[in-house]
Amino acid sequence: MIDKELLERADKDYYNLLETAGKRGADASEQMKSLNKQMLEKNFTMKGKPFPTFLRPLFVDSKYKNPLRSICNNIMSSIEKVSDLFFKNKEYHHFFEMDPIDHELAMIDPHYPRRVIQARLDAFLYKDGSIKFLEFNCDSPSGMGWYDQLLRLYDALPIMKDFRKSYNAVFEPLLPPFYKMLRSKNKQFGNKDDAVFAIVCKNDSTIRNDVQLIIEHINEKEKHKAIFADPRDFSYDGKTLRVGDTPVGLIYRDAIQDFTDHLDEVKPVLNAFRDGKVCFINPFASRVGGLKCVLSFMTDDRTKHLFSNDEMKTIRETIPWTRFMRQEKTNYEGETIDLVEYVRKNKNLFVLKPNAGYGGFGVTIGHEVDQKHWDSVVETTQKEKWVVQEFVEIPQDNFPIFEPGLKWKMKNVNINFFAFDGQFGGGFTRISDGSIINVHQGGGLIPICYV
Repeated sequence: MIDKELLERADKDYYNLLETAGKRGADASEQMKSLNKQMLEKNFTMKGKPFPTFLRPLFVDSKYKNPLRSICNNIMSSIEKVSDLFFKNKEYHHFFEMDPIDHELAMIDPHYPRRVIQARLDAFLYKDGSIKFLEFNCDSPSGMGWYDQLLRLYDALPIMKDFRKSYNAVFEPLLPPFYKMLRSKNKQFGNKDDAVFAIVCKNDSTIRNDVQLIIEHINEKEKHKAIFADPRDFSYDGKTLRVGDTPVGLIYRDAIQDFTDHLDEVKPVLNAFRDGKVCFINPFASRVGGLKCVLSFMTDDRTKHLFSNDEMKTIRETIPWTRFMRQEKTNYEGETIDLVEYVRKNKNLFVLKPNAGYGGFGVTIGHEVDQKHWDSVVETTQKEKWVVQEFVEIPQDNFPIFEPGLKWKMKNVNINFFAFDGQFGGGFTRISDGSIINVHQGGGLIPICYV
């Protein structure tokens, strides 16, 4: 399925080009310094520093895009089906760990099809083309503006110009399909085509610069009016939602906590959403699809009837064995086990994750902690809602670092696929020294380069 020889050759040629870059002009260190300088100038920053990146993309066989598209689309349709359990059967509510206010907000009808409109599917992609999905961000996946800015900066690097003399190297931006999705949902909702889009996060959010880049793309590239707003900036008269004097037809939001932490101050937005007066993306219902227990429902034989044959094939091949951590008997590797006790005694096989966690916080990898620590986390899982997931090997690759001269270091890699309205929309790659690969945990962002 994947042309391994092509990818090995591309890696080797890129390595050699970077090592010898100084013979043709700016050496690798100078190119990295220039990249960081441009990132600062363009506000491509997190907490005032250039967004962490490395002078090497992840190469993916271009012929693999169609299989990736099919896999991601099957995962998205499966997420919707698991979410239906929550919305159509009260017996499942306790699995999904929803606070009363989150539950109330999740029940608001968005007045368009689907619940998970935008998602990021976090996975490991191995050299042989196999994929393992670890979790899904269905609430407020960010980074699209940053990523497209990074692609523009990468495109201008001398190393990429040299590489393209031998390869048809393609970067695929995320914002064009993202905007296409906004237009589609706006139309399904019943708004006019020229409805103003508000891209919303808190003023002091760590993704504020990412949001600004999204706004600039919509205004400048798509020629559609988009504005920034904090969730507390709106007014509502029962008919029209506004920011200042500007009527707003569509809101693209950040995290649900931006609203639930300030309920009194965001009443205009919530009331307009309840009244069906604003197209709201993602609807709060999407959060259900991002809970870790969704993967448990996908891999449990008791719920396999929910899925089509194609979906079930994708699930079997790409989703690691996952279970809700509770006292029960279940199947693992063909045998019946007492779940909690088996997990306690076999820590090296498993990872424990808070059901509603995000940003990698709280994730505990069994083989990286001692038995005492593991036992303590297992006890926590019996008081709170957690899942256990089979540990899967973390893929690694070689990346250039500067100390100050050019060196190469193996780092852990995950690939993050975006889906817009249930359809594959591209992705980016994150790398880290640690096993938990997340920007909030010190990870870096690099492009996917199709060759």
